Amino acid sequence: MTSIIYSLHENGKIKEEARYTTSPKRALICYIMQYKHNNWNTWTYPEDIDGIEEYTGAKNHYRYDDGNIIFSAFPNR
Repeated sequence: MTSIIYSLHENGKIKEEARYTTSPKRALICYIMQYKHNNWNTWTYPEDIDGIEEYTGAKNHYRYDDGNIIFSAFPNR
């Protein structure tokens, strides 16, 4: 499964940030650990991160609010 990470900025700009070959939730965890925490050691990643939420009514779609930017992960169909 391929997942896509998007960012939504306060000014309304949406940008594709990354693609991962894993589930959307795991992709979002990887993105947060790599780009927010500068941790590239995948063996140390947690199973969950506080603040990651599944979209209501959209199974397997996740978001993470990082203050001024919301990161979302979706399966690539």
